[in-house]
Order: sequence, then C-alpha cells, then structure tokens
Amino acid sequence: MSEASGSAGPVVLSGVKKVELYKKVWSRNDQIFIFVGLFLLSWAITWETTITSTVTPKVTSILGANNLSSILSTILYILQTALLPMISKLSDFTGRAEAYSFAMTFYIVSFIIMASANNYPTLVGAKVIYAFGYSGTTILGPILIGDMTSIVNRGIYQGLYNAPVLINLFVASSVGSNFVESGRWRWSFGINCILLGVTSAPLLAGLWNVQFKVKRSGLLVKAEEEERNSGPRMTLWERIVWLAIEIDIVGSLLLIGGLCLVLLPLVLALPKWGGWSSGLTLGTLISGVVCWGLFALWELKFSPKPIIPLARWESRTPLYGVLVTSSITLISSTNWQFLATYLQISRRVDSKTAIYLECGYNVMYIITEVSVGFLMARFKVWRPFIWTGIAIAIVGLGIMIPARLPTSSDAFVVVSQSIVGLGTGMCFIPVLVAVQSSVPHNDLAIVTALFQVGGSIAASVGSTMAGAIWNALLPTKIAEYVPGEYDHAQIISSITYVQSLPIEQYDGAVKAYGEVQKLLNIIAVSLSVLTFVFAVPMQSFGLDQTEETRIASGAKNTNGNPNEVPSILSEDDISKSDIKPTVSPA
Repeated sequence: MSEASGSAGPVVLSGVKKVELYKKVWSRNDQIFIFVGLFLLSWAITWETTITSTVTPKVTSILGANNLSSILSTILYILQTALLPMISKLSDFTGRAEAYSFAMTFYIVSFIIMASANNYPTLVGAKVIYAFGYSGTTILGPILIGDMTSIVNRGIYQGLYNAPVLINLFVASSVGSNFVESGRWRWSFGINCILLGVTSAPLLAGLWNVQFKVKRSGLLVKAEEEERNSGPRMTLWERIVWLAIEIDIVGSLLLIGGLCLVLLPLVLALPKWGGWSSGLTLGTLISGVVCWGLFALWELKFSPKPIIPLARWESRTPLYGVLVTSSITLISSTNWQFLATYLQISRRVDSKTAIYLECGYNVMYIITEVSVGFLMARFKVWRPFIWTGIAIAIVGLGIMIPARLPTSSDAFVVVSQSIVGLGTGMCFIPVLVAVQSSVPHNDLAIVTALFQVGGSIAASVGSTMAGAIWNALLPTKIAEYVPGEYDHAQIISSITYVQSLPIEQYDGAVKAYGEVQKLLNIIAVSLSVLTFVFAVPMQSFGLDQTEETRIASGAKNTNGNPNEVPSILSEDDISKSDIKPTVSPA
C-alpha cells in the first residue's frame, strides 16, 4: 500500500487505506445502506440526464444556438478526460466520502447557474462546473461498487446501479417536455438541484458514518502511526507535488489542450469562425496538433506516471477493454448527437415524443445489462457476452439506416434502437468487470477512470465529428432542397421555425435533415468493425479462478483481507440463491 515519493519517504494513499479499514468495521446493514444510497443517487443522476437531454434541443433553440448544441457535449467530454482520473486519484488520496462530497457540491451549483442562464455562453459556463460534479459521481459509483463487491457478483450490482434509467425514461422526459411547453424550462434545471441534494444525503451519510466508525475504532490512528513510523511524513507542498505527478498533470493538460484546439474548430469553423481557411481556424488546429505531439513525447519519454500506466500491469486486457468501450461510445455519440432534433423535425413531434422514440435503446440496454450481470455470476464467464453483443449491435446499426428515413414508421425506429441497445448492453458490464478484475485493487480507481476516460475521449471525438458534418452539410442540403425565401439562420438552428414552414419548404427541409442523418448512420456502421478488432485480444479468464490462475492468464488481482466483513452478496450467497430474477443486497 505504500509508494515512494522521492526523498519524502513512503507514502500511504489515505483514501485507499480508509477503504481497507471500512471493510474491517462495516456491518452488512452499513453496506446495504450505502448501496441503497448509491441506487437513489443513480436515480437522480439518470433523472437529471434524461430531463436535460429532453429539454436541451428546445433550450438551445430558444437561445438561438441549436446548430451549436454539440459544443455542450464536446466541452463536457473534454473536461471529463482530465477530471475522471483526477477525481479517482483524489478519492484514493482523501477518501470516498470526501470525493463524493466534493463532486456533489459542484453538481448542485451547476444547475443553479443553468436555471438562471439568459444566454448560450452562460449555459456553456454552467456546463464546465457541471463537468466536475457529473464526472465525480460517474467515476465514484463504479469504484465504490468495486470496493464493496466480489468479482463474481460485481456485474449484478453494476447492472442494478444502472437500472434506475428505466424508471426515468418516460417520467423525466414527460416532465421536461411539459416544463418547456409551458415556458418554464428553467425549472427543468432547478428541480435537479433539489433532487440531487435529497438523494445524495443517504449515500453521504452512510459513507461518513463508516468513516467515523473507523475513527472511533482506533484503526485509523493505528494506521497513521504505522505511516509515521515507516518514514518521514510529507509536507503539504510535497503532497501537492505528489498528487500532480500521480494524475500526470502535465500530460493531462497537453491532452486536454490538444482536444480543445482540434475538436472545437471542427464545430465552430463554419458557423462562427469564418470557414476552414480563416487564420483563427488554422492557427487553432495547428496548435492542437502540436499539443498532441508534445503529449506523445511527454508520455513516452518523460512522464513518471503516464496516464495509461501499462508498465504496471501484466495484462493488456484493460487497454483492449477501454478500446472496445471507446469504439462503442464513438459510434453512439456520432449516431445519436442530433437524433432528437431530427426526429422532432422529420415527424413534427414534440421533444417528449422524440425521446420516447429514442428510448427503445435505453430500455433494452438496461434490461440486458442486469440480465447479463446475473448470467455472468451464474456461468462465471464474460467474453462470450462481448462477442455476441458486438455482432447484434452491428446488425442493429445496419437496420437503423432504413429505419431512420423520414418515411419509415415509428415502430421501425423503436425496433432498430432496441436491437442496438440489446447488443451494446451485452458488452458494457462484461468489459467493465474484465478491466477491473485484471489489475490489483490498488489500481481499481485508476483503471476505472481510464475505462471512462476512453469513453469520454471517444464521445468528444464522436460528437465533434457529428457537429462538423452537420454544420458542413446541412446548409448545403437546405439550399439544394428548400425552395423559396426563408431565414437561413433559423432553418438550421430553430426546430420551431422548421416545423412552422409551408408544406413545400418543410418537405425540403425534412429531406435535407434526413440525408445528413443517414450519412451519420452509415459512418456509425463503418466504425462498428473496430469493436471486434479490439475485443479479440482480450485475455480470457473465469470469474471464479484463484489468484494464481488469474495471474497465470495475465489478469492479476489481490486477495481480500481475512478479517474483513464479506462483500455484499458473496459467491456463496449467489450459489444458494440459484440466481433468482430479483436479488436483495442483504
């Protein structure tokens, strides 16, 4: 548990040490209370993301920036690239309770700003603050589940943690749509402040309670004495330097700088910066390429703790697992970025109906996740689910091309979405469990962060690519298919304006939007082959293998402490339950 830090002597990661001590003092009831808190917060997060995705097209349209809506996603994903490993390491350094408290503060404040925004730049600024809160809760949930569960049952609990999406898909989208249609769109953000604060209270109370138990037991004092006796303690400045090295602050800044400088011009070059030949566009793109070159040089030659610490891991399964998830995220972020806008325009429906048409993907995705978690626990395997899921997803993506045509039926749209949801839902949990199980517990937080960073980078690239294609092709297609006089700025930025056009112009606009959306679908199908390429090299191992066998197969892990209270729903509990359709953490 100790790591050297120059002349400062051995360093114990305080947060990781606290997790080890949690397991010596917490009871089964403590674990149940914490998991229930996780479930409630997961519900609030999925409520927030559903209601936000429902209202965002209309809100950006009200603020006159619908064609720039992909910037919000791009900024969030770029920030997550740095924040996910930073917050995961912060939780290792300070503790899970402290890190969750930090994240929730930013999360709630961001929605206060969104609710009071009067222009698009304010909304973008709120999204920056939002990134700190959302990134923190996103990464800490899987980390905490990894702390609390064994490898065999981890898939079940990760699936249950994601299950609240099903509760919110229809309710939250309906509420968000009603807020917008009644002119009270600010309340769609304001209500999130209340819900996030209330639902996070049980989880934070459970974590702090266990932490106080550790303190009262004297174990924390004993651990601190052992740390002091093992070597000289670091000063505050030395701890700051150590943390900067641990999160590879130089590499993170170069990576984020490169992403910002390359991706943002792809969205802003045509609508805002004067085209591809303008000095601002070219200078920004060239600077981004230089940043990426410096990033590669730093990571390969100079970084003491690279962002991707492959040298510490015997297995390459974590890397390939990250690439599998990243390729799936790249496909979805490219293919879904403007789908809600397209559905509202092509079918003349409101935002609520558009979300309902999209939700077949999410419903099937979550149902499949939970089911696969139980099947993994039953059969102790994970790789067959990944291969089967990828094959199904590719078929579904191909079906989406005709399903999303303006002339296709709503049922066809839902069916195609559901097929892709079935395929991708079979992949996520097995890949996450494989990645977490291929490294020692000390590296659980950082490998989970790496898993999500890969997804964030892929999502930022995908949403930017979609935004660049949308802004480059849509004006051309509009000019080609829409007859007569019309407001050029409004027809590409306002859903309401397009829906109110005379029938001949409206049909032309639908055809233009449909052709651009079809191109995004085709690109997604072309990219889908990457998932198979990355999944094949992942090393197979059984979830019930001993440590020695796992190490032999390149998937290294650490044994539990014999003095610890068993993780919730241990392997013995699973074998006795015969994998019933429902399961209690008790």
